[in-house]
Formats: sequence, C-alpha cells, structure tokens
Amino acid sequence: MNSLLNKLTLRQFNNLLTVMVLALSLYMIAFPFLPYLDLWREQLSDNTGGVRYGGLLASENGESDNSNLKQPPEGNQLVIPGIAIDEPIVVGDDPSNIHRGAWHRPRTSTPNEGGNTVIVGHRFSYSSPAIFYHLDRVKEGDTFAIWWEGKEYVYRVFQTSVVDATAIEIEDNTEDPIATIYTCTPVWTATNRLVIRGELLNPEILDERIEGVGSV
Repeated sequence: MNSLLNKLTLRQFNNLLTVMVLALSLYMIAFPFLPYLDLWREQLSDNTGGVRYGGLLASENGESDNSNLKQPPEGNQLVIPGIAIDEPIVVGDDPSNIHRGAWHRPRTSTPNEGGNTVIVGHRFSYSSPAIFYHLDRVKEGDTFAIWWEGKEYVYRVFQTSVVDATAIEIEDNTEDPIATIYTCTPVWTATNRLVIRGELLNPEILDERIEGVGSV
C-alpha cells in the first residue's frame, strides 16, 4: 500500500514538474515577442499620437487638441511618439543605471548645453526594461523630444545607422546641438549598435540660456 502511494506521489510530482518546465519554456519563447503586444496596446489606448505633452513636439506631429495632452513632465523625460516611448531619463555615473531605463551617458552633453546629448538603453533583456526594442522603427524625418529641467528640446532624426560595438566615437561631442540615442542590435545580441541621431529643431531655446547668463 505504501509502495503504491509512493509511486502515485512520485508520478504526480513528475507530472507537476513537466507542466512547470513546459510553462517556463513557453514563457521564455513568448517573452521576446511581448514588446510587440505592449506597443500595440500603447498605441491603441493613446489618443495623443504618442506626443503625450503639450508643446512643440505636439505641434510638429499635428496634435492640436490640447485637451488630450498632459502638462509638461516635472523630471527629465524622453518622448519618441512613433514607438510610444515616454520614459524618465536616468542620470548618474553608475553603469548599472542602464538597467533602469533610458540612461543619459555621463560626460556627454545635455540638451541645455548644446553639443551631443547621448541616451542609451537596452534593446532586449529578461530582467531590465527593454525600452528601445522598437528603436529600429524610427526613421529619418521622425521627431522626438527630450524634456530637460523643465524645457522641451525637440529633435528631427537626420541619421540612422548600425555601427560596431567598439565605435565609441558616436559619443563624441559635436559643434551642432544634436541628440544621439543608441542600443544593441540585432535583438538578443550586443554585437553592434543601432544609432539614431537627431538635430535640434528649436535652437533658439539655447539662446535663452545665454541671455540668462548675460543678465545676471
């Protein structure tokens, strides 16, 4: 009798273990494709065309109904309408910040200083936000915004490229005010970097900084 019970218990355990392994395997297979579902859901529920906030980006994307738009964000924020990105920008020297989302690369410029503002993030990760999964959908002519210290800096993409992972020159400062966004590519690898570069559409906002300094 005890032997029969032990066999039944062992069989039940094996069946449970098999189900768990199958479920985990299906999850691991399906997980990389969940961002497509997330993007679809975001675009379906968003009635702002992805611009989210009132301002120049909304105007550039033809959003005239301000009733749908939120007030400007209090913190630093990256907004890429075409791929439904509305993410806080993480600032700090700790390399682990990249696991928190959109990370402003230390020792690169900031929007209010002109030059080359560099933002990076994961393309795919099982354990961290993969905010740039759809960055390959961004194309030349698209616009995006960086809200920085209460002001909106709007950029138009003028270049998309794939470079080797060792091409650190993409972070070099530039004379013109631009923003560089990059992530790993192809998906699931770190072989290369997918790079998106945008030119500042409202450079007069930098003149405000200069005027402010001169008036002190």
